[in-house]
Amino acid sequence: MTGNSLGLALLAVVVLGGLGLLGWAGFCFARWYRADAETRISLRQARRMRWGWKRLAPMLGLAVKDATPTMLQQYAPQEQPTKPRVLVPRLRTRADAFGVTVTADALPQVGLSAWQDANEGLCDAWGMRRIRISQPKPGVIVARGFRREPLEAVIRSPLLGPDGSPVCRPGQFVSTDDVLLGWDEDGTPIVLNLAYSAHALVAGLTRSGKSITVNTLLAYASLMRDARLIVIDPNLGAVAPWWRTAYKVSDAIHPNEPTEILRWVREEMQRRERLFWSGRTDRITEFSPELPLLLVVIDEVANYTRHPDRKARERFEAELLAIASQGAKFGVRLWLLTQKPSADVLTTAVRTNLSARICHRVDTVEDFLHLFPDGRDLDITAADRTMPQGVSIASVGDMRTPVRLRSVYLPTEACWQINDLMCAEGLKVRELPDRADLDKAA
Repeated sequence: MTGNSLGLALLAVVVLGGLGLLGWAGFCFARWYRADAETRISLRQARRMRWGWKRLAPMLGLAVKDATPTMLQQYAPQEQPTKPRVLVPRLRTRADAFGVTVTADALPQVGLSAWQDANEGLCDAWGMRRIRISQPKPGVIVARGFRREPLEAVIRSPLLGPDGSPVCRPGQFVSTDDVLLGWDEDGTPIVLNLAYSAHALVAGLTRSGKSITVNTLLAYASLMRDARLIVIDPNLGAVAPWWRTAYKVSDAIHPNEPTEILRWVREEMQRRERLFWSGRTDRITEFSPELPLLLVVIDEVANYTRHPDRKARERFEAELLAIASQGAKFGVRLWLLTQKPSADVLTTAVRTNLSARICHRVDTVEDFLHLFPDGRDLDITAADRTMPQGVSIASVGDMRTPVRLRSVYLPTEACWQINDLMCAEGLKVRELPDRADLDKAA
């Protein structure tokens, strides 16, 4: 190789190395720029963890000594004994709003048990409140460090910006998009997919955080261009922010008007029966503005199922059972909300079809068992007066085992702001009730 060729090769190596360094720096800057304030704290903490790892690992017994001489030592004069090398596991970090997840390679004699023995020392050195250590596959150790607990952290919905104002737009989502409900106690996001889910039951006492959870559901559904929202709520708490844009609404206390709405839903189900012949399917999972998903949310369902008008109550329950048992395959998603999910509020036939369950704080263990029949065998319960507002026990989507869930924070005021954006885009269906009519009704 000539001198010129060698110089060009060295120049190419330098240029490629510089481009790689610039790319890495750009990636780090982009990650920092997109991160929220809490994640930036975790990013700084992750950097300190990597820098101090080679010193910390031997102190905690997470390193091994290798006396095998290197190639250079084999051919060097043997005047002095070979000094063993200290090998530490290779470390990779991933930061989020709750802490840092460390992925490390297991070394001989430094496996899962050694990491578990060093748990307390890692917590002190890394500044974590707790660390959960696992081995997802042979040769890999994962240490999930929490500098703050996911169940204690109140985090805004991704629909809101840092100042609490909406950063979403009408028609931004479709029914196949995952809806972020919140996080479990290990910081794992809990998501709901309306297109592939079925019916649900949400229970909880007043001021338990049930409304915040429901706000997220109603907001995302309102922003989906292939979904229609139907809300029935005698107390106006859930329906009021969406009154102007929801496809159908009712705040009636008597069951007659809600029954008519449910009857319309059942007739729509019958109209969709032909799709099973043309589409050769047993369940509709593809939706569009012409064939929308129907989300039917009924708050305070006990108001109708325990109404003193027996005949009206029975008509309502008949329509409700028909939708609960058959609606899912026709593109209907039924969400029922109640304070006490007892048998006199919801029959076993209806409750059996509500596969997704979210239980905020309830009064008794029996109330909890109506949602989770095997609840006595679980380590968690919602019949706990110390359960914080906004925390629930949930089994949603593919989750088989119920987990603790901290819902994202979407206050009712923000729902009104999102609805204002929708009205500004021309999506208003009806005006707000006239104040004189409300006073006359009162």
